[in-house]
Amino acid sequence: MTQSAGVVNNAGIHFTKTETEYNMKSIRFLLLTITTMFIVIAALMIVLGISVYSHYHGLSFFYESGSVGYIMTPSSLSVFIGLALLLVSIFGFFGSLKLSTCMVNVYACILMAVFIIKLVVVILAFTMDSGRILHYINVPVWGYNDPEIQQEMDILQSALGCCGSNSFMDYMGMEFTNNQTTVQATLVIDGELVTLTLPEVCCFSSAAGQCDKVAGIGCKDALVNALVQNSTVIGVLGVSVMFINLLGIIFALLLARCIRKLKSARALITWKIKEKVIMEREAEDAYNKEAGQVYIDHQASSTA
Repeated sequence: MTQSAGVVNNAGIHFTKTETEYNMKSIRFLLLTITTMFIVIAALMIVLGISVYSHYHGLSFFYESGSVGYIMTPSSLSVFIGLALLLVSIFGFFGSLKLSTCMVNVYACILMAVFIIKLVVVILAFTMDSGRILHYINVPVWGYNDPEIQQEMDILQSALGCCGSNSFMDYMGMEFTNNQTTVQATLVIDGELVTLTLPEVCCFSSAAGQCDKVAGIGCKDALVNALVQNSTVIGVLGVSVMFINLLGIIFALLLARCIRKLKSARALITWKIKEKVIMEREAEDAYNKEAGQVYIDHQASSTA
């Protein structure tokens, strides 16, 4: 074990800063840096989730209406994970500052659990099946005359450049009200010219109520394509965060090991100090006892 600068106390014990102490300081600095990065990432996830929810929460209507029960939206999932990561990071940050072996070990265990969850999410993100997602998406064209559904569908069709659920053919034969803005589109369907009445948002360009170019893709396919593309981005970001997470686990375990070694060394030094103090007191008591004794020489006996 490498020794450097030393200090001598009143009891004559020579203290030295060991290699373990220097390693512990370096590891604690790295762990605090990584934990600070976790706190920043968690805060960004919360802000991003709230921002996405405020702008696009209406689109969740289309995949929630196609499923049984409630499915957590990506924005709410981002906020939930961000809050959990923030609490865990703050716990690890204070554990590192206070050099608590228990807190640092618990922090490492929680990071391991988070690492496993992220690994599952990344695998699901890279293996997302578009056919399976279609079963969870429902674009209710049949309810377009409902003002609330119409508003949500117009936002969806305008944002993704799509028309209808499967295609613009979903609007064939639908009766629109006078309050709805529509256009006429003349299209070739099965070799015949057919004139359809479509919502204005389904048309890329129109003039005098006539649509020149209709969105050819259905909104279900457009939603699936957007989810698959975003899942790839999420997977790449997840791998990057997992690497930082793995470093956090390694440094947390190393720091806990250094803390245990340092506390053991300090306990040994304390025990040596107490032992030396006890020995010095015993020696002092023995000296005082010996100094306090009076010796009388025996006189030589004489015979008459």
